[in-house]
Amino acid sequence: MKKNAIYKLNSYFISLIFFLVIFIPFSISVFKVDNEVSMVEKRKLSKLPKLPVNIKEIERFPAMFNRYYADHFGLRELFTHYYKMLKYSIGDSSSEHVTIGKNGWLFLGSIKNDYKGYSDPIGDVRNINLYSQQELEEFSLHINRLSDWLAKKGIQYIFIIAPNKHTIYFDQLPGNILKVNENSATDQLINYLREHSTITQVDLRPALINAKQDHQLYYKTDTHWNGYGANIAQYEIMLEIEKLFPGKIQPELQNIEDLVFSDGDLANFIGIDINRIYAKPIFKNTCQPRKQPANATGSTPYTLICDTQKLNGVIFKDSFFNALQLHFSRKFNRSTYIDGKLDYPSLVKYIAQEKPDIIIEEWAERKLPYVPKVSAEFDEALSSLKQEALIN
Repeated sequence: MKKNAIYKLNSYFISLIFFLVIFIPFSISVFKVDNEVSMVEKRKLSKLPKLPVNIKEIERFPAMFNRYYADHFGLRELFTHYYKMLKYSIGDSSSEHVTIGKNGWLFLGSIKNDYKGYSDPIGDVRNINLYSQQELEEFSLHINRLSDWLAKKGIQYIFIIAPNKHTIYFDQLPGNILKVNENSATDQLINYLREHSTITQVDLRPALINAKQDHQLYYKTDTHWNGYGANIAQYEIMLEIEKLFPGKIQPELQNIEDLVFSDGDLANFIGIDINRIYAKPIFKNTCQPRKQPANATGSTPYTLICDTQKLNGVIFKDSFFNALQLHFSRKFNRSTYIDGKLDYPSLVKYIAQEKPDIIIEEWAERKLPYVPKVSAEFDEALSSLKQEALIN
């Protein structure tokens, strides 16, 4: 009798737990206000479908309501968060765009053969995505003509490749990711331009690889370099600028202050929340740059002004330059920032508007192999240089 009573009690308890597991999420979903966006998955959630009014809508309604309820059942965000944290803890990425490396490092991209998202940075570091000989020749021809065209106007040109995190921290990638070829697209381009051009290019890789022995230079949970990496990068670039403009700019490494923040773009991809160090440069005895226009946001071009400096610069950039901007804005009288690759209309516009001493073009490494698409208008302007040279 006693065993039978215990058995019944266990059955009641299990039934109660099962009922609560089913009922609590359902009851919460009934009374809570629907979210429009999942903060864990970083996507829009399905909306409650309208009641059907015809046969076709009746046929579609069950599937639509199922998608809605799957997105909004009670405690879904909490369950999803812990599910993603569990996957992360066992090294299983919940996003096709993120590879989990060693020691908690996250990397953009996938080793899957058919992966093409975000310019395939894993393929880049395996040295699969390469330039053809013709592409290298076309790139060299374009960038030499561009540099010559700017030089005719008294403007210097610098080309910069911001290295992928994969390149600097290859040792933190999973051990099954191996290089297929000896050289990368970046190796190809830098080596070819050294032999076939006179442009100023900055290869940041050696300095960053050397400096990583002293500090972590990229965020573990983000694609970008942190304040330490940006500090090294800006210093290397400033050294090259000083060679072009002796006495007009002073390269210097800044002291860094560590602050703790969470997230990162890769952490957001896989829906985890992990603290990361935000390394903030400490600027002493420098100007506080003024922004023009003051209300510029997003990808709107803007200029930062530091009256005590001498040079004017126009920078065509991507998100890697955002951390460098803290340094450049204090080293230039006027530094103008344009999101995206250099194009002829923008170049002409900002040369007339800003009268720059230098044009800087910065690309993220994952954009390689890439050959600039020259507009007919730009091609005509660059071709005129060759004709002038033949006449003279």
